[in-house]
Amino acid sequence: MCEPATAAIMVVKGVTALSQASASVERTNNKNQRYSDNVAASKDAYFLKTKQANLRIIQEQTQASQKLQDADLKAMQSQGTAIAAAGGAGVQGVNVDQLINDFERSEGVLADRTMQKLENIQAQNEITKLGYQSEAISRINSIQPVGYAEAMFGVIEPLGAFAIDTVDYNASRADATGEP
Repeated sequence: MCEPATAAIMVVKGVTALSQASASVERTNNKNQRYSDNVAASKDAYFLKTKQANLRIIQEQTQASQKLQDADLKAMQSQGTAIAAAGGAGVQGVNVDQLINDFERSEGVLADRTMQKLENIQAQNEITKLGYQSEAISRINSIQPVGYAEAMFGVIEPLGAFAIDTVDYNASRADATGEP
C-alpha cells in the first residue's frame, strides 16, 4: 500500500532535484553574464576616459604651440620696430644688439616655461590614465565569474542527493521484502 505513495515521493524528489540543478545552471549563467557585462562596461569606461585625457593633451599641445608662435611673432615685430626706430634715430651697434638680445631672451624664457608646463601636464595625464586603468581593473574584479567546479557542484549536488535517496529507498525496500 505504501509502495505507490513512496514511489510518488521519489518522483517528486527527482523532479525537485532536476529543478534545483536547472536553477543552479540558470544562476550560474546569469552571474557569468553580469560578469561579462561588467567587464565590457569597465573597458568601455576606461577607453572613453583615456580618449578624453589624450584629447586634452592634444588641446594643450595646440595651445602651447599657438602661444609659442604668438611669442615668436611678437618678438620679431618688437625686434623690427626696435631696429627701425634705432635706424631712424641714427643709433647703431652694441645698444641695438643688446635690445635685440633682450627680446630673444624673453621669448626663450616664455618658450621654456610653456614647454615645462606642457611636460608637466603630459606627466599628470599619464598618472591619470594609470588611475583609470586601476579603476577599471578594480571594477572588473568586483564581480567574479562562477568557476567550472562551482557550477558543476551546483548541478551535481541536487542530483547526487536524489541518487542517494533512491539508493536508500531501494535498500529499505529490499530489507522490507527480504530481497538482496
